[in-house]
Parts: sequence; C-alpha cells; structure tokens
Amino acid sequence: MQPLRHQFEMRSTEGLSLTDCLQVYLFELPKYTPPVNNGIVTDAMEQWLFFFTQAKFLSGNELRQRLPDPVFTEAVRILEMIARNPKERFFYDARLKMERDARAHTQQARLEGLEQGLEQGLEQGLEQGLERGEMSGRVKVLQQLNGLPVSSTSELLALSPTELTDLENELHRRLRKET
Repeated sequence: MQPLRHQFEMRSTEGLSLTDCLQVYLFELPKYTPPVNNGIVTDAMEQWLFFFTQAKFLSGNELRQRLPDPVFTEAVRILEMIARNPKERFFYDARLKMERDARAHTQQARLEGLEQGLEQGLEQGLEQGLERGEMSGRVKVLQQLNGLPVSSTSELLALSPTELTDLENELHRRLRKET
C-alpha cells in the first residue's frame, strides 16, 4: 500500500535539515480508510483525516460522538450552521467579518496610540533635554563669573533637575553677595 501521508521539510542540498520549525504534511484523503468500529477516534492526525473524509456522511451528533475534542465540536457546529440555509450562512459570514473588522480596528487603534505616545514622549524628552542643556550652560557661566572651576557638561547633566536648579540658585546667591 502506498503511503497516506507525505512529509516535506526544508533541507540543504547535502540533505541536512535546515529547521524543525517548518514542516508541511500532505495527506492523500482517498487512501484513508476510517476505523470500522464506532468508537472514539483518539489519534490527533487520524481525527482530522476522519473529519475531512466522513463529515459529509455522518450527522453532527455522530461526528461529536466520534470526535469529542472541542476543536471538532466547533467545526461540526459551523458545518451544521452553514448547511442549514443560505440566509444563516450570510449571517455567519457577516458576523465573522464583523469580528475580524473589530479585531483589525482594535489593532489599528493600538498602533496609532503607540505611535502617538512615542511621538509625545520624544517631544517631551527633547524639550526636557533642551531645558537641562540650557540650565547647565547657565551654571557654567555662573561658575565662571564666581571664579570657580567650570564643571563639564556630563557632570552637570548627571545631576537631577532639582540638583541642577539648586546649584544654579546657589551660584546666583554667591554672585549677588560679591557685587
């Protein structure tokens, strides 16, 4: 008997497997022979083979008995709904579209929110950076006017904004006392 399942994987020309993360299986459904007993199908692969080949011959209840896994319960529910009538299928398709659209809108809103937050954060960070840079420049000038050694920019920027403001105020006070 010829094989029912064919497995494809990515290999180098030397035959080395390139990844185990991508494998493609091809099943020849006409070669599948369903089990003769009416028991539950337990093998995961055989469950799918059974579903694809027998769904058209069995009722929804029979499929649910043979394939009790929740995935197949949902698949049977969808098959039953689609088989009822075109109007119900239209409603099913409309609901599915609505769910997908809602998911897409949520994802788009999340992306836009992230972009807006990043933009605002960059603007605020730039503004604060410029403000601290100006402050450190004023401190350097005040240090020179007071005849003190001038701190490096990196030393001044290592201070917190409060410490930088306090240093600037202290240097202003010293300068006023001297004049």
